Amino acid sequence: MSDERELYKQAMRRIDELIEEVFQICDDVADTNHYEKDWVLDRFREKFNKARREST
Repeated sequence: MSDERELYKQAMRRIDELIEEVFQICDDVADTNHYEKDWVLDRFREKFNKARREST
């Protein structure tokens, strides 16, 4: 397997880990503040997309 391919696979595994971390943080925020988990995830997605558009 090429080095580039292995690097890509490692990067994708880290992305999967980041997704799980974000889900856990959003769940914690929802639980701590008595918010609906889907609501927190939706607000996060909105804010993330807005921040991403503004950073480019």
